Amino acid sequence: MFLLSIEFALFMLAFLPLYWSVAKWPKAQNILLLLAGLGWLVREDAWFALTVTLFSSLIWLIGRLMPSEKTQGGKWLAGFGIVSGLAVLCFFKYFDFFRPLLQQAFGQNAVVDILLPLGLSYYVFQSIAYIVYCYQYPQSERFDWDEVLLHFSFFPTVTSGPIIRAAAFKSIDGIQLGALGQIRTRRPRELVRPALAVALIALGLAKKWWLAGSLAEGWVSPVFANPEQFGGWDVLAAVYGYTFQLFFDFSGYSDLVIGLAMLLGFRLPKNFNAPLRAANIREFWNRWHISLSTWIRDYIYIPLGGSKKGFVRTQLNLLLAMVLSGIWHGYGWNFLLWGVLHGLALVCLNIGDRLIGKSNGLSGLPFCKWLAVAVTFHFVCLTFVVFNTSSLNDTQLVFSALFDNTQGWRLTDWATAAVLALFAAMLLLYPYLIRLFDAAVAGLEKLPLWLWFVPLTLALLVIVVLAPSGIPGFIYANF
Repeated sequence: MFLLSIEFALFMLAFLPLYWSVAKWPKAQNILLLLAGLGWLVREDAWFALTVTLFSSLIWLIGRLMPSEKTQGGKWLAGFGIVSGLAVLCFFKYFDFFRPLLQQAFGQNAVVDILLPLGLSYYVFQSIAYIVYCYQYPQSERFDWDEVLLHFSFFPTVTSGPIIRAAAFKSIDGIQLGALGQIRTRRPRELVRPALAVALIALGLAKKWWLAGSLAEGWVSPVFANPEQFGGWDVLAAVYGYTFQLFFDFSGYSDLVIGLAMLLGFRLPKNFNAPLRAANIREFWNRWHISLSTWIRDYIYIPLGGSKKGFVRTQLNLLLAMVLSGIWHGYGWNFLLWGVLHGLALVCLNIGDRLIGKSNGLSGLPFCKWLAVAVTFHFVCLTFVVFNTSSLNDTQLVFSALFDNTQGWRLTDWATAAVLALFAAMLLLYPYLIRLFDAAVAGLEKLPLWLWFVPLTLALLVIVVLAPSGIPGFIYANF
C-alpha cells in the first residue's frame, strides 16, 4: 500500500508546495494530480496505469456519445457501458475462480496469470454512477477525457475509495459536490480545514498501522491460523479482534485519504459513522462503508424495484442486493454465505418491524437499546469470521474452537482479559473519544502554524514506537 510508505511521505512533502504554487490555475493542479496518480500506479505496476487509462477512455467515449435527451438509443448505450464495466470487473475479479476449469480444458501451462488491477472495483463503481448520471440527466455536463481519467486515478482514493460520484450527492454531512464539480472548478482551490486534515491523517495512521496492526499480530493472525490450539477466551478475543481490526484498517484508511484530499482542496464523503454501536443490522449498513452501501442501494436495490413493488418483493430485492455485495467481496462460498446471512438479517428485521408496526420498534426502547447493540455487534463479528478464512472448512474450525473448545474457558492470560476489556471500553466510550479528537483538532487550530510540528511529531513518534514492525497491507484492497 503506497500511501503508508516513506516514499509517499517524501513525495507529499515535495508535491504539496508545487501543487499550491499553481493554486490560481486549477487546470494546472489537475495535470499535476493526474501525473501523480498515474505515476504511483506505474510504480506499483505499469499494467495498473494502462488498465485505468483504457477503461477511462471507454467511459469518456460513452459519456460523449450519450444523446442530449432521453432516447432508446441512449438507454442502450448506457446499458452497454454498465455491462462493459461489470464484464471487465468480473473477468479480472473471478478469473482465479475459473482457473482450474480453464486448466483442465486447455492444459496446465496454457492459462497465464492475470493480475487484478489496483482499485478496479472502485473505479468501475464510479463509472456506473457516471453513466447513469449521463443517462438520467442528458443535458448535464460531461467529463472531458483527462477529467474522467483523473476521477478514476485520483491517487488518494484509487486504492479503495471512498466511492465518490461525478454528480452532487447526499451524504451524512449533507449535499456534497461531486467529482465533476470539484475537478472542473474555475475558482482557485483552498486548503480544507488543514488542522482537521492533518489530524485525520495522524488518526488514520494510528488506526491502520498501530491498532489494526497490533490486533493482527498479537491475536487475530495466530488464532485464525490454528484455532484449535487456543482456549475459548483467546478465540473469542480473536473473533472480536478481527472485526475491530477490519474497522481500524478501513476506517483508518478512509481517515487518511479524506485528510490527504483536504490538503489538496477536495472533499470526500465520510465512510464510517460508529458502525459497531449500531442497534440493528440496517443501522449498521447505514454506518459501515457508507459510500459502498449507498452505491448498492442506488444502483442495485432501487433498480431491482426497491420497496415500491410490495413487501415480499422488497425482501427479495434486499436479499439479492446483499448476496451480490457478498460475491463482490470475493469468489469463495464463504463470501456468498456472508451476503446471504446479512440479507436474511435485514429481511428478519423488516418482518419484525412489520409485526410490531413500527420501524426499529424494539431497539427504540431505552432498556432494549444496549441489548440490541450487543446482539447486532455479535452478529457482525460472527459473520465477519468468513472474511478471514479461506474456505468454509476453515470457518468451521474457528466456530468449533469457539463453541466446542477442548482447551476450556479458563482465563490464563491476562493480556486477553485486557484486550477484551479494551474492546468493551471502546464501544462504551466511543462518543467521548470522538469529543477528545474534536478537542485536539480545536487545540491545534489555536496553535500558530509553526508550532504544529510539535504535537504532530509527538503523535507520530508514539505511533512508530507502539506499532508493529513493517508496513501493513490493506485488507480491503483484496476486495
